[in-house]
Amino acid sequence: MPEHSKNEERITGRWPKVKSSKGFTVRVLGRTGTRYTEGDRSVRIDSEIMDKPGRGAIVLYPDSIVAWERPDESDELTCADRERIVGNIKRAFEARGIELVLQEDQDWRRLLN
Repeated sequence: MPEHSKNEERITGRWPKVKSSKGFTVRVLGRTGTRYTEGDRSVRIDSEIMDKPGRGAIVLYPDSIVAWERPDESDELTCADRERIVGNIKRAFEARGIELVLQEDQDWRRLLN
């Protein structure tokens, strides 16, 4: 078994939950929804399982990453938080052979007019 340096990230676990040695977990909640957790805080993210031949894929909606959910409070997330979370999820999924597709929210009111 190869040795890992202290700074090298290790991704463990199997679908639907993967864990990073960097201190976060990602869990797919079903056909829609993903839970990202760091320590005692987590955030539910809108997502969808996508059927792609030969490889699993998840469509993730970054605009749904709004606030940390804690047992007694809610903290708004910054743009830097969102970017870090999306990057972490991408690495975790790719380490397990799952493609991450980012989908920005649509302004449906504009499209309907």
